[in-house]
Amino acid sequence: MTISMTGFGRATAENELLKVKIEMKSVNSRYHDCNMKIPRAYSFVEEKLKKIIKQQISRGKIDVYVTIKHIDNSNVSVSVDMDLANQYFLGIQKVKDSFLIKKEIEAFQITSIPGVFVTDEEEIDEKLVLQFIENTLHEALDGLLTMKKVEGKHIYLDMQGKISELTKYISEIKKLSETLVDDYKEKLQKRIEELLNEQDIDENRLSQEVAYFADKACIDEELTRLSSHIKQFSGNMSKDQTGRKLDFIIQEMNREINTIGSKANSLEITNIVLECKSIVEKLREQAMNLE
Repeated sequence: MTISMTGFGRATAENELLKVKIEMKSVNSRYHDCNMKIPRAYSFVEEKLKKIIKQQISRGKIDVYVTIKHIDNSNVSVSVDMDLANQYFLGIQKVKDSFLIKKEIEAFQITSIPGVFVTDEEEIDEKLVLQFIENTLHEALDGLLTMKKVEGKHIYLDMQGKISELTKYISEIKKLSETLVDDYKEKLQKRIEELLNEQDIDENRLSQEVAYFADKACIDEELTRLSSHIKQFSGNMSKDQTGRKLDFIIQEMNREINTIGSKANSLEITNIVLECKSIVEKLREQAMNLE
């Protein structure tokens, strides 16, 4: 199946302890590149989540945003480090006395100091948390993959149309190439006659020149290889993880088209070659969107 690298997925889930929200988006990239933003307290799940994503997505830049909120804070207790608070109080009092400050010391001046309030949280069951977040990730991943498949279908249909158009142009080039040597011989003979007026033409020399041109301008091999590349491209369009292969085939198609343009001494063929190059470039752009 043709799958795009572009997509978006979102999922939220909630249980008695946590509320989890996961958003994922993917865009084009030459390789698999997964970036995850997750609260530091839950960093222990990051590698497992990335592994799950890599099993489903082979190529693309994937950004994952994980938001986790506690619903029940009954497992959190707050205490005061009185020794530390007393040290700060004595320090502030000493500064007051030294600078003859009359204003009283207020409680917030002590409690706002980092470390005075101590938060203790009961250890969570990491296995249960991991399973809960994994399930949420799978839901978001399903949404992402669905969008990637829909986009991939549109790309597939577009490429099919372009391949059909390219095939028609190749057929036109084949027809033109069949008369290429005869046309050249006729034009060359006419030109020689104009130059020599009524003098006899050296038929052997003319035949040699035509034979040289026929060998130089022959594009049969290039057309055969190009047709083969087009068939390979069509056969691989609907396969999984085919973006890189299609990109390689397009390079080969471009090479054959360029050779045809340089060898065929024909304005008509040159114009068709330009159209072919335009189509192949559009195919390349579309292939770059595929996983």
